[in-house]
Order: sequence, then C-alpha cells, then structure tokens
Amino acid sequence: MSGPDDEDDKPTVVLDLNALKKQKLKQEEELANIAQELEFAVSHQEASSESLIETPGIEEENLKKIRVILFDFQSPFFETSLNQFPQTGFEFHIAKTLPELNKFLAFKETQIIIFNYDANPKAVGQLCAQIKVKFPLSKAIIIAKNISPEKAKIHAQSPAGAKGYYQLPIDKDKIGKEIIRVFNS
Repeated sequence: MSGPDDEDDKPTVVLDLNALKKQKLKQEEELANIAQELEFAVSHQEASSESLIETPGIEEENLKKIRVILFDFQSPFFETSLNQFPQTGFEFHIAKTLPELNKFLAFKETQIIIFNYDANPKAVGQLCAQIKVKFPLSKAIIIAKNISPEKAKIHAQSPAGAKGYYQLPIDKDKIGKEIIRVFNS
C-alpha cells in the first residue's frame, strides 16, 4: 500500500530561479555588448579597408575572389573545419571576436559572413539582424545541424533572417554553390 510519504520518495527536479535569472541577465549583457561593438563598427565604417586589415602575400588575382568571413564566436567550429570548404574562387577569413568581425564589416564591397547557428543562436540572430540593416553589402549565411527548408523559409522572413541557409555536414560543392548564390543575390 502506498502512503502519503511515497510522493516524497520520487525523484524531483528543482529549479534555482535566482541562478536562472542571473544566467539570463548575463546573456542579455553579452548581447548588449555585441550590439555596442557593432555600433562602434558602424561609426568607423568610413575608414579605408587597407588600414583595417593587412593581408600580406595576396596576389592581385586573389583579390577578385569572393571574400567569405567565417565567424567563430565562442566556438572553434570553422577553425577546425576550414579544409572542408572549397578553396578555388574564395578568400576565407576566420573572425573569432566581435572586433575582428567589425573590421571585416567595414569593407565596402560585397562579402559573405557565415555563422554557425548551433554555437550561439541568440547572438547569431542579433548579429544577422544588425548586419542586414547596417551593412547591406555583407550577406549572411547561417549553417546549422538541424535546419529544414521550412525552418529556413520562416527564419528568412524574420528581422534576423539571413540571405542563405545551409544544413551540416559541409560538402565542398554544395556550400560553394550556396556562397555563390548568396553573393549574386
């Protein structure tokens, strides 16, 4: 027979609401910092691209390649998978911090920014929304493990929508075609 004390013996989940509130506040502060750093980039957009990023050893013919910025925010994903991207016709750069991304965003030419949605969805959403408004020559592609065409279509219509979406794993030909499609859009 079961008595009233049997309820106490069952496993329970306890939420520490104060800890959750602190974590949420910390995430909001991080996102606010992202916004401030992007605001900083907008105010310095008039600087010449030569003074912002020096790329020694690049030949004249390589300057005509499509510039692709892989933003490795809080994740080494792009650094470890760079060899899976096509090399012909593209000029890949990895940005690990927001100041590095800001330097690339200051270029006044069409370029592609690729975000790993799985690393930090909230930051990716906020960055895509701001880039779309403030840097129209920079076009975003979001890559993720679980992104269906339906989800991509809905997300593309949102303020944080990107120009392109790609589901992992990386296939050199497919990602190359998506980069070219977005670049020409």
